Amino acid sequence: MIGDTYAPYAPNIIQKAAHAYNSPPVQGAGAVEKKEEAAVTVEVSEAGKQMSSLLENIPNFSLDPAFHLKNAESQLKDLMSKFGISAETEVSIKSKGDGTYTVSGDHPLMGEVEKMINSDDPAVRDLRNSLAGAHTGSVLQRIAAAQEVAVNAADANPAKADMYYSWLVNTAKSASNMGFSMSMSNGEMTGTLIDREGNAVAANEGLTLPA
Repeated sequence: MIGDTYAPYAPNIIQKAAHAYNSPPVQGAGAVEKKEEAAVTVEVSEAGKQMSSLLENIPNFSLDPAFHLKNAESQLKDLMSKFGISAETEVSIKSKGDGTYTVSGDHPLMGEVEKMINSDDPAVRDLRNSLAGAHTGSVLQRIAAAQEVAVNAADANPAKADMYYSWLVNTAKSASNMGFSMSMSNGEMTGTLIDREGNAVAANEGLTLPA
């Protein structure tokens, strides 16, 4: 799952998410930032190290889910047309968390679309990248929203900065473990994060600090 690779880098992701969205500095944010620098060092796998390297390039990658969903919409329509499927056909795509996707819709050839998306065919590489980009952007969007909540809380109550930082790291890990569901209806694609209970979750929904 996404979180298996991201979790060791939660503090790094938090910083990248905030920077990528160009959030203006919040007065009093130093308490939380210092805690990020003091994060416990953990030994990680080679895959984790590679992800850390990729995270360094996040500022050069569009993290707006809408951008990637729009690209995915166009690319999915092109793929569907190869199977004679109307662009107006309703389609549901869900990330399985292992880099593959389930595709369903009201057409007998939708299974062929799923096979194509999950194949190594270069023709669907851009579509797969767009689907993954929408998921990643949504995860980081939620982390950025949580970071803003934590920083504002630390500014208002510096004595609880440690607790707010721990909440932020846990929230980042939880967000990176969320699934992602996309649907195309009337030719327009939308997407949302999915929690462990299967509920749709908006980026800033349910971000409640501990008392």
